[in-house]
Amino acid sequence: MREIIIHPSPGIWSEITEVAIPQPGPEDVVIKVVVAGSNVKDWLHLNALKKLLNSGDDIAGVVHSIGTNVQTNNEYSLGDRVAAFHPMMGPHGAYAEYAVAPMHTVVKIPDAMAFEEAATIPLMATTAALSLFRRQNLPPPWSPRADSVPLPLIIYGASSSLGTFAVRLARASNIHPIIAIAERGSWHLQPLLDPSSGDKLINYRLDTDQMIKATKVALGSFECHHALDAISSNGTWIPVSHMLAPSFSSQSPSYLSVVSGSNKYDEESIQTGVEVVYTMVGTAHTGAYKPDMVKQPSDKECVKDDPEWVAVFSKYMSQMLVDGRLTGHPFDVIDED
Repeated sequence: MREIIIHPSPGIWSEITEVAIPQPGPEDVVIKVVVAGSNVKDWLHLNALKKLLNSGDDIAGVVHSIGTNVQTNNEYSLGDRVAAFHPMMGPHGAYAEYAVAPMHTVVKIPDAMAFEEAATIPLMATTAALSLFRRQNLPPPWSPRADSVPLPLIIYGASSSLGTFAVRLARASNIHPIIAIAERGSWHLQPLLDPSSGDKLINYRLDTDQMIKATKVALGSFECHHALDAISSNGTWIPVSHMLAPSFSSQSPSYLSVVSGSNKYDEESIQTGVEVVYTMVGTAHTGAYKPDMVKQPSDKECVKDDPEWVAVFSKYMSQMLVDGRLTGHPFDVIDED
């Protein structure tokens, strides 16, 4: 089969190689790739590590072969239409004719869903889910809030792929009001917000003080203790921390989720009483943070059960895709020419 290897330097370039079709391990699903999704980290990680690799991790295609334990579980059959999250920096990635993913990150997709749309989902939806429901302990979509008492959530960069999936998942969990900070003309984001539940769109182009003030006005009399910085670049988390109500109680902490592993998040200008928590989506596969990560959790045991939790989430994602509560992100298809 053909596989694309990404070279990080000099510049970023790729080569097509001929390799054997991979064989599944006991827990694996081999997928005939129809569409591979691309993410910034596909080149960013390689550039940082000076490593060449088939770095694609978002897979959409059909099941080609399955491991022995997958057969025993009767979860997947040959020919099933699926999307999957490939283990980052591992072999047999998405940039190939066939790719491999562990069965707990494989998601069945509806017949009506285009593979292009499906390829936008696995990595970013999983990152959003881990940020909100694992790192911040918010209620997951399969156990949504039953009451209408406001539970505010701020999402900075809400029109990004990660931010939009966070909005979709928060809606599925009945978390409102959602304060979405994004480009005011975000056509795909606005229909996801529910003004009757207090959801608001804040223009991210406002200067810092105006943005913080606009967020406080949108919250009204409610305090907010949960936020996701979907950008996590150039200190964006600092103003977001000041949108939260500080908390000095372990019973009701204020959480700010971030997603870049290259920062320490230890600036003195971060709002006191706000805990910055880093989501490394790779824990979905490993159940552990990499020891060389700059930002380490205070409780390293908190991620041990992430693979088991993601297995539940992946199954539930299939259901949400069928009933329309979850859809893919807007995408562009790159012409092979």
